[in-house]
Amino acid sequence: MIISVIGSGGKTTYIHELKDKYVSLNKTVLMCTTTHMLIEEDTLVDPGYDEIMQRIETYGYCHAGNRCGDLKIDALDEELLNQLKQVVDVILIEADGSKHLPLKFPSANEPVIDSDTDEVVLISNLNGLNQPVKDVVHRYELANLDPSELVTPRIMQDLIRAYLKKLNKPVTIHVNGASDLYTRCVKALLEENMDVNLIQKEWFNMQPKLVILGCGHVSQYLAKMASILELYTIVIDNRKEFANRECFPTANEIHCIDYDQMDSVLPDEENACYVIVTRGHKDDRLCLEKTIHKPHLYLGMIGSKGKVKKTFDALIEEGYLKEELSNVHAPIGLDIKAQTPAEISISILAELIEIKNTKFSSSVSKELLESNMHGTLCIIIDKKGSAPRGVGSMMLVHKDGVIDTIGGGKVEYQAILDAKECKKVMIKEYDLSNAESATLGMICGGYNKVLFIPV
Repeated sequence: MIISVIGSGGKTTYIHELKDKYVSLNKTVLMCTTTHMLIEEDTLVDPGYDEIMQRIETYGYCHAGNRCGDLKIDALDEELLNQLKQVVDVILIEADGSKHLPLKFPSANEPVIDSDTDEVVLISNLNGLNQPVKDVVHRYELANLDPSELVTPRIMQDLIRAYLKKLNKPVTIHVNGASDLYTRCVKALLEENMDVNLIQKEWFNMQPKLVILGCGHVSQYLAKMASILELYTIVIDNRKEFANRECFPTANEIHCIDYDQMDSVLPDEENACYVIVTRGHKDDRLCLEKTIHKPHLYLGMIGSKGKVKKTFDALIEEGYLKEELSNVHAPIGLDIKAQTPAEISISILAELIEIKNTKFSSSVSKELLESNMHGTLCIIIDKKGSAPRGVGSMMLVHKDGVIDTIGGGKVEYQAILDAKECKKVMIKEYDLSNAESATLGMICGGYNKVLFIPV
């Protein structure tokens, strides 16, 4: 059997993994190249037939090629390789070069596939994602890519498909570098040559960080409810009797510092949410000045209309623009006629949720995002009518249970059953507006299209 390995971002490593696999199965293995390959410690350089066979008999494998400079080998002589094809069980050929970059576009003469190749393995690497094209894509100029553009999953897929168009042999796509739930999904779609635009990166974003500035009664209720909403919560106050674990048992971070010293503990995420509820006008204004130019999804300040106007007028005199201040939610919260600290905290979080769900589409939990469980991820990729969960909602079905939900009821039950049978990426539709709804026991109507991805 002859396997040619092409592409970029881990070809040599993959060849060694295949070598170890086949040697463990008592198969003899030859590793060589049709282009160039680095000389390793055990590489035979300019070898003859007998030398190669002796190495294979001793170790079960041999890495060999003709010298090409001080550090590399190139292809074995054709006659010698043809002799070895008759006696070696598995020949692994590195049939492409990529200058150690994670991604590549093939030139007209690449890859160099041996005519007797039984299988081609195409390697790509997710370490190139979100990096400038010029830094991570070999021969990018041939693909007419903008060198300063950041690599997206679509660019990776286009590079892979450029190879597939040139090959007339069976191809296995192998993608390295998956490190989180999102890239594990991208890996699966790339390897099965399914459209990577079926998923969106923002569906996999962590829930926003909530920064509560001031630690009074409203803040304590805010922190408790934020925990239920799975918001990472940071509380800041300059009073030890309030900024402590006893008052805020669910907070992720508690900082007892002066507000003018808090820059180092504020988050950098663009979806950070700030709630200013300090004990007085002076500190409210200071906190607003500290946060108004920070990236944020939500910025709110408690206070009456009169107090808010007074603060805004003072800031405008200092040079702040009315447009900047118009984006501050003040008075804070939705107008639900809230009276108690608990009710006020609900009004604030309701407003925050409204903003979040308008601008920020992720609904995935921290538990799911951080899970390393293997299973099938079910994602709603299209919705019509009154189906209960929105596009981007997801759940993971694994051997021991389920993490998160795509809406509950018999649709979810059926999706769980389908997920347990899922062997490769697939899409299923659940139409609750016709006769199928009766089968599923649903009366709400609507339609869901669900993407199933083994991860």
